[in-house]
Amino acid sequence: MKRKIQTVATLGLGWFLFAASVDAQSNVEEILAQINAKPAEQRQKLLVENARKEGTLTFYAAGNLRDTQEMVTGFNKQYPFIKVAFSSLGAPGVLNRVLTESRAGVYQIDVITMSGLYITELVDKGILAKYKSPMVPFVRKGFVDAEGYWPGVYGIGYTIIYNTKRVGPREVPKRYEDLLHARWKDNMIMDVEAHDLLAGFIDLWGETSATTFVRRLATEQKVRFSRQSHTFMTQLVATGEHDLIVDGYVHNGVALKEKGAPVDFVIMKPTIVRPPSIISIASRSPHPHAAALFLDYHLSKEASEIMVNNQGRWAPRKDVRWKVEPEGELHVVSPLEWGRKLRQLVELFNRTIRQ
Repeated sequence: MKRKIQTVATLGLGWFLFAASVDAQSNVEEILAQINAKPAEQRQKLLVENARKEGTLTFYAAGNLRDTQEMVTGFNKQYPFIKVAFSSLGAPGVLNRVLTESRAGVYQIDVITMSGLYITELVDKGILAKYKSPMVPFVRKGFVDAEGYWPGVYGIGYTIIYNTKRVGPREVPKRYEDLLHARWKDNMIMDVEAHDLLAGFIDLWGETSATTFVRRLATEQKVRFSRQSHTFMTQLVATGEHDLIVDGYVHNGVALKEKGAPVDFVIMKPTIVRPPSIISIASRSPHPHAAALFLDYHLSKEASEIMVNNQGRWAPRKDVRWKVEPEGELHVVSPLEWGRKLRQLVELFNRTIRQ
């Protein structure tokens, strides 16, 4: 009988905690939804008044320390009364910290940025609140989800980066399929974890054609798969150790070219963009008004100009041109779709290259 009472008590406590969690999430979403329903001027006034009372927010960032500090500084120029306590943890670090705190019942986080593919676990566990910023209409296609869990703060475009001393103007590949020409055998490097690029190929070509192409790169063309960073791999191309990098990042190509390195890059049509790094508000945010202002700022024109001009990023605003603006369409790999299939995607990639 005693055990039965304990079991009932445990179930009752579990239900209470679950209900409390749901209520807390609903409260944050309801607060933000109610404010969003106000006319623009009144909405902003309410956010500022309540954020001033909150006085602080906690931010876990996936970006590097310098870029994160730059964004916080820009935000504080507009809202000096909000103290931003932030940690720059990298995407896996943000995910682990948020999940650990959630399991421990610690709810101090207000806003996170992280790699888009990690977001699905947080959405499915109810850790993120829905919030549709009034800045969303200014955001590029593919940089926001319809449900309101996240907008993207920046994307990374894929490109082929090549050494201009080793690759003649007539040899420059125009399509990814050109890399199957015998000219490139033993002369290419590629990330051993190029999962996002494979996802983009599958979206555009279908799974059979995509895996066949990547398999041929591995088996016929003997592409070197590396575990080094993209920056380091691109530097190897610049020094002439490889003719090109298959899955180069546009911003790396731009940065090295601006420094006078013997590299150039070719933008494919459409341009495949990695799942954007996202920004979201925690479902149990202690400071939801300050969090909303912080997210809105990340989608502002000023913030996008900082990201483009100072950080070389592909920022989210349509009205802020990137340093390299692809002429054709963008194909942004979906964080929610591929995040939920990430394990299968990784396994498929590894089987394809036989790692």
